[in-house]
Amino acid sequence: MQVQVNMENKQTNTPRRGRPPRSQEQITASRNIIIQAARDLFVTHGYAGVSMRKIAAKADCLPATLYTLFPSKRHLLHHIWEVTFLDLIVKLEECYKNTPESKRLENLCLTQINFWLDRPDDCRAIFLIEDHPQSAEEHYFVDDSQAVPQLEIYTRAIQEAQMRGEIRLGNPNQIKSVLLCSILGIVLSLIGVPEYPWGDPTILKEMTIRALITGMK
Repeated sequence: MQVQVNMENKQTNTPRRGRPPRSQEQITASRNIIIQAARDLFVTHGYAGVSMRKIAAKADCLPATLYTLFPSKRHLLHHIWEVTFLDLIVKLEECYKNTPESKRLENLCLTQINFWLDRPDDCRAIFLIEDHPQSAEEHYFVDDSQAVPQLEIYTRAIQEAQMRGEIRLGNPNQIKSVLLCSILGIVLSLIGVPEYPWGDPTILKEMTIRALITGMK
């Protein structure tokens, strides 16, 4: 009888074995795998053609794990957009700091063009997928993003160029919109229609941006 009691106590006091909690490094690695899987699927199939189950399958993770990290497909898409734009902002800030004032605005434009040309899949995932809020509680990415407002670095460079008399006076935000639309036009043309004989991409982008800024003088 005593032996049985001791065995029961031993079983009671023995800690349960279970899956150990994941380290922060493991969580980060899983997140990165999921993000890359989702990016690849969005580029190939578009937003409507991708489900959270497909993303989980490609990332080789359980759907429950995916939902723990990203509550919805749209949340995951916005995360991809935000991370990409933050990388862009870093490049633009470096350009701004390391470029002479007289070339700053032109080089900012060229830096962004080169950024998207170096990352064509990110460009497609961002600019070829429309953002559709699913309810009144959801917002457009541009309204919630912390990175997009930092594109005001162009406004800053425009105002400085106006003060130096390098471009004519006008609404800096409107001029910024003109530049951003032109940048996007160049990028989507080179990425989306590569079979067209555009010529040397370097000459094309430099001449286009230079002509655009010269026309503002």
